[in-house]
Amino acid sequence: MLKAVWFQLHWLLGITAGIVLAVVGVTGAMLSFEGDILDALNPGIRTVEAQPAGPLAPAALLPKIRAAAPDRPILGLTVSSDPEKPALVWLALPPGAEATLEVRYVNPYDGTLLGDLRGGDFFQTVMAIHRWLAVGEPGRQVVGASALALVALTLSGLYLRWPRRWTDWRKWLRLDLSRRGRTLLWDLHSVIGTWLLPFYLLAALTGLYWSYDWYRGALHDLTGTPRAQAESSVAESTVSESPASESSASERPADPPGTKPGAGGAAGLPDIERLWPVFLKESGGFTTASLFLPPGGTDTLTVAYVPLNPAHGRAENTLVLDRAGAVRTHTRYADLPFGQKIIASMFELHSGSYFGIVGIVLVMLASLLMPPFAVTGWMLYLDRRRKKQAVLAAARALGPETGVADAVLVAFASQSGTAERLAWRSAAALRSGGVPVRVASLATLSPQDLAQAGRALFVVSTFGEGEPPDSARAFARKLSAAPVDLGGLRFGLLALGDRAYADFCDFGHRLDRWLRSNGAQPLFPVIEMDGEDGKALSRWQGDLGQLAPAGLDWEGAEGEQRIPEPAFAPWTLVQRACLNPQGAGLPTYQVALVPGEGAALHWQAGDIVEIRPRQSAEAVERFLARAGLSAEASVMHDGRADTLGAVLARSALPEDAAADDAQALTDGLTPLPQRAYSIASLPADGRLELLVRQSRAADGSLGIGSGFLTVHLVEGGTLEARIRPNPAFAPPEDGRPMILIGNGTGLAALRAHLKARIGAGHGRNWLIFGERSAASDFYFRDEITSWREAGALSRLDLAFSRDQNSRVYVQDRLKAAAGELAAWVREGAAIYVCGSLQGMAPAVDAVLGEVLGAQTLEAMAAERRYCRDVY
Repeated sequence: MLKAVWFQLHWLLGITAGIVLAVVGVTGAMLSFEGDILDALNPGIRTVEAQPAGPLAPAALLPKIRAAAPDRPILGLTVSSDPEKPALVWLALPPGAEATLEVRYVNPYDGTLLGDLRGGDFFQTVMAIHRWLAVGEPGRQVVGASALALVALTLSGLYLRWPRRWTDWRKWLRLDLSRRGRTLLWDLHSVIGTWLLPFYLLAALTGLYWSYDWYRGALHDLTGTPRAQAESSVAESTVSESPASESSASERPADPPGTKPGAGGAAGLPDIERLWPVFLKESGGFTTASLFLPPGGTDTLTVAYVPLNPAHGRAENTLVLDRAGAVRTHTRYADLPFGQKIIASMFELHSGSYFGIVGIVLVMLASLLMPPFAVTGWMLYLDRRRKKQAVLAAARALGPETGVADAVLVAFASQSGTAERLAWRSAAALRSGGVPVRVASLATLSPQDLAQAGRALFVVSTFGEGEPPDSARAFARKLSAAPVDLGGLRFGLLALGDRAYADFCDFGHRLDRWLRSNGAQPLFPVIEMDGEDGKALSRWQGDLGQLAPAGLDWEGAEGEQRIPEPAFAPWTLVQRACLNPQGAGLPTYQVALVPGEGAALHWQAGDIVEIRPRQSAEAVERFLARAGLSAEASVMHDGRADTLGAVLARSALPEDAAADDAQALTDGLTPLPQRAYSIASLPADGRLELLVRQSRAADGSLGIGSGFLTVHLVEGGTLEARIRPNPAFAPPEDGRPMILIGNGTGLAALRAHLKARIGAGHGRNWLIFGERSAASDFYFRDEITSWREAGALSRLDLAFSRDQNSRVYVQDRLKAAAGELAAWVREGAAIYVCGSLQGMAPAVDAVLGEVLGAQTLEAMAAERRYCRDVY
């Protein structure tokens, strides 16, 4: 709900304020190098020829200026230490003029007023458009409102694109120009927007300083800046110049305190000839110096000067001298509190010059990119509007009962989270095409719900030997119940499974048969998917397209899905240790990995890491020897150049090594499937830990995945891995009691859950663990026993099958504690099982069904109080 509100606010502000912001951005960029451009256009006015005698001192220069403009009182004078820069004189305007003064360039060597500026009118107009759209006060209000809108746009845009893996800089900053259509527009709008967000916030927050008195006053109150300084800072940007003598924005001076148009001349002023040497001594040198000459006279001389090597071009100090040359006050920019420095630097921050030439260029580029933001925002808005109109048109054509305005039900049944992730991704794709959808777990639905759905998409996995996922057990039992009329339902079905099992996708096919037998009509044939079958996924994507009249954006939906598709990234093996060197079974290793530099550790207990294994160097060498090919042979693979040896290391090696050449062999290779492992640690541990048991083929060779992690990959070596959320085995959301049951390497996920529970202060934990021998196979013995002694484990039951004459397994320990098991479940306990699919998992399931009842167990599975991660 909150995200929808922010989205509506974002596009509403974008389409209303976007055009104004585009205009303000372009004009701001045009002003970035105003001074440099005017310098180039106006030699002899903006620059003067240096003379050996040097420029006149202010006391000598002022009489010459008075002689050149006898009817115009002088209100101030700015001189430069650069011998090639002109002086600037501030002349009072006649009463009734719009502004109080004008600024004229003066030759500092003879007091001559210099001529008209070429380009001055142009930049005057650009500034007027930038500040108030060249329409006065109404325009100033519109620009100010647009600056407020820009603040809201940046913050709402940041919220709307906040990724789940927010610590991954690629999610924020990588621009994929290979995308097309709406997806490319979204990338351009959101990714470049993230790049420029700091600049836009800075421009908006500083620009508001000149738009609203209340904002400016609040800043001054917050920073403790005197109001006199406030008025001076604002005046710096509002001085009006005559067309003959416009100065650049970076040189426009402040109104001197106490000046009034039409006042008298220099009467009552201190002796400037006497005080100027005092200023030079006290200042230690200057870049520019401005003398304030109030027309009514004064007992002091105020000089605002930019020192040598200033922090920036407006880092001014202010020196006040009395008539005798004594220092009344000397305010230095460097000594100001931080807040007052910010106020004094407002224009420099706004223009980027506070950060030097790099800042000016970056702010200029950000300003120039404002129109593309408006354009891409409008294009996204119009595309969304077009799709909505297409949906409504299709709904009207189909009639009120069958219109596509009715939400499509997307139902999932997932054991490891893959089906749920695909369901949410499918829903996001349909939504991007203008199709309303609702997503639900099959566990929450009844046959009657399906009868009312109209249209439904099912994404269901098959678990083990043809079983439904645990959460869908109760629904699966209903498939054999009384018939239900589904004549009004049209459906599509994506069945996930593992071809290694004889009953591949069996639950999906059972669901399909049940739907058809009750009158439901398929939208398209069942699609079977094994692992990451790209062809099956493409077919599913294509079939979904018939539900979206306005077109379907599958790639764009990837960023919107509830459970994002993780990406593979480099990880480093930092430690590996065999935990059962004296054991009778296969060696079991604790493996520790850390991500690449700068990457954050982020997962929760129950999550899974998927690893891309590689063939051993020996296996690749043997294959190449049979094929008679070189490992260094250049080939093209997945659209990029590579060596044959590197490609083979990542591929399943065919039994027949015969090939005409290296490229022909490469074209027929299939990648090694990734291996999934339960994570045995938490991010707080600083590394990702696994529990890996070696496997051996019939010929004695090591399994590819376990061999890669426990032998072939050297410590310090890198691998590709990704963390996959496993919502089906995620921890409970509360502190309810927890019973954890597992054997062998299944202890990995249970250990992570225990770490999380103990860290959260939840002590009602019961661990039932089994292996061969306590002496050699009690993994993490010290850690587990210390938890038990500290009271973090309420109960610990161990089943080491080979330590007594008769075999004892975890299901035996569980059955022996049937009374306490039932009591814990009555208290709301959740049961988590991890380990072997063959033997342990079905045996534990049978005991639980016997003690608790099959319906109770089904209800617990539907409520996620009975969770299994077995393999």
